[in-house]
Amino acid sequence: MTAARSSGAGLPPEPRRQFQVVATVWLILAAAYGVAFAFPIFFVALLDEFRWSRALTAGAMSMSTLLQGLLAPVTGIVVDRIGPRRVILAGVGLLGASSILAATIRTPWELYLYTGLVGAMGIVALGWVPMGVLLSHWVTERRGRMVGLAFSGMGAGIFVLGPLSQWLIDRLGWRAASLALGVAVLIVLLPSAWWGCRVPERRRGGPGGFRRDERDGGQGGGAGPPRRDGEATLADALRTRAFWALFAAYLLTPLAVFPVFTHQVAFAVDVGFPRLLVASIFGLMGLMSSLGRPLFGVVADRFGGAVSATISFGCTAGGAVALVAAEVWPHTVWLGIYAVLFGLGFGARGPIITAIATELFAGRRFGVIYGVLNMGNGVGAAIGPWFGGAVHDALGSYRMVFLSSIVFSALASACFWLARRRTP
Repeated sequence: MTAARSSGAGLPPEPRRQFQVVATVWLILAAAYGVAFAFPIFFVALLDEFRWSRALTAGAMSMSTLLQGLLAPVTGIVVDRIGPRRVILAGVGLLGASSILAATIRTPWELYLYTGLVGAMGIVALGWVPMGVLLSHWVTERRGRMVGLAFSGMGAGIFVLGPLSQWLIDRLGWRAASLALGVAVLIVLLPSAWWGCRVPERRRGGPGGFRRDERDGGQGGGAGPPRRDGEATLADALRTRAFWALFAAYLLTPLAVFPVFTHQVAFAVDVGFPRLLVASIFGLMGLMSSLGRPLFGVVADRFGGAVSATISFGCTAGGAVALVAAEVWPHTVWLGIYAVLFGLGFGARGPIITAIATELFAGRRFGVIYGVLNMGNGVGAAIGPWFGGAVHDALGSYRMVFLSSIVFSALASACFWLARRRTP
């Protein structure tokens, strides 16, 4: 019996099908973000070959994340119109093409075109917005932990593909490594997206887009904005303090994370650690991220999103402190402490924001609302990688980058308290 038939109109989705969708999202995010977030590994190889400045080279990552933020509302509109599966399939093709084309890079403009533009289009079509909308169709209970479990795939992908990328670079060169990752994306993700990203029949609309049963539109938080026909519009959301608090949290979080994340490998290599060891620490950070996302999702369900986010930001700040210590007293133990703490917090806020936003704004217009929220994330993530490179180019050290991460962690944590999610 298919999921559509077993979950007829007005009935909750079949639990088995819910877990299948969560597993599919996990796999797609693992592969997609494992490839996209291997940039810090390739960053060092690019610096070695081309001798570009760190700000210029990291700027490709900044361009990518900026475009992801700007494209997020557009992606939300498209997802609301044609559904998440078609968008996800397009994202697979674009991300695979980005990695394949990156193997041919000779000039900065090619890096910015293939990684900054094509890669951004691919990852935004595989990212928070379409996956958040897909999960909102299926996950009706314990959203914090279920969304956290699904998005933990991002960390698992980093855990596997970080060291694997370095291994491939050492043996084949960075060009062949990039080509191999791009081909693997297409082979693994196209069938997964085709079969695993369907939306329940009961929630499909006609040519005008997707509809949700009225009883679905009223799920969740009770603290949301006024709703027309039982659903929030973008205008409704923009009039709430919760929306702007979440927007600010999305803006500040990558300012705390991405300057560190993008330059972590280059920093450790500068200090004198072996590259494969550094890549393994990078992978460990990703593994801890895959544990931290569902862990903090459970904490959010139990104690509320503000408490969960605050603890996770404490982990981020602790990881930054460990890197400062590693610069002063170079020892592998500091890198291990960094990987555990920073990894636990890395990406943990996204599922929390997704769960809060779903409770407050779920409905036919959730895609565009969530897309506008993601603009804040795009702007912050765009500034972050460039900022880290510019600081190093000016000061010859990443210490101020790590200290600023602590400050931004504190500010972002405060935003979650302004958009407090009720404790169930």
